[in-house]
Amino acid sequence: MNATEIWVCVVIHGHPTYYLSGRQAVLSVLRRSGFGVFVVTDNLLKTGLRRSRRLMTHPLGSVEHQVRARRFLAKFTALEAFLEHTESEWVMLMDADAVLVRDLNAEDVRRALDGRGMGLVEQTTIINSTMNRTDFLKHYKEYSLAWLAPDAYPPSLEDFRFYNSGVVLATREEMKRFLAWAREMLANRPGDHRVGEHIIADQDYFQYYTNNLCPGSCQELPWYWNHCEHWDQGFPRPGAYVAHFSNFCLRPGWRQLLRIRAAWRQGVG
Repeated sequence: MNATEIWVCVVIHGHPTYYLSGRQAVLSVLRRSGFGVFVVTDNLLKTGLRRSRRLMTHPLGSVEHQVRARRFLAKFTALEAFLEHTESEWVMLMDADAVLVRDLNAEDVRRALDGRGMGLVEQTTIINSTMNRTDFLKHYKEYSLAWLAPDAYPPSLEDFRFYNSGVVLATREEMKRFLAWAREMLANRPGDHRVGEHIIADQDYFQYYTNNLCPGSCQELPWYWNHCEHWDQGFPRPGAYVAHFSNFCLRPGWRQLLRIRAAWRQGVG
């Protein structure tokens, strides 16, 4: 497997700071890997990016911004375009507020997946809280399952993983299977994608797919594939591949933008 067999998919839209952070995400991949980058955006000019041999762009199209969940579910439309317009056998979906902070190659991705079709990092807590896997499983039952499959039984606590979708590794075939299921679910679940105040977004879909629908398909990735100060002690730790500057579904702030830029250039968070 060589580097050209792996492309990173980044979706950029929304608040102006997302275009600035998304630009840094793309530049970090171009600097710290030999991978191609597939950018899906509703305004390429705002990103300041230019198409090149390793950078493909695709228009996002309209998004129902008044329905908050749709901003995140747009990732599925982007991934469908990715599969249609690339021949990549491997995909790395990365949030627009995440950056590569260490050199990455195709063999690293292959080893990480270890024969599985998909790979994500478990979020084990929220820093400065008492949240643990038991609490996350309760959240999963009350929200994700309540919307996606109210009659389904949750996995056991031992088997459950609260995966964070800021970084997703997948084979082309596994992502095709996931998107076919997700598209059917979206068609059968119209509306605002909310349970109370909680939005049902892409992360809920990935969690249901990996925990309930196809649990054997997912490889639990080590922390360094999705390293974030909101769930990892000692951020930034040496050895991370991806630093994720999540703001819990809120836009990146200006201070975050400075940290994002410094992280991939200097290799630290």
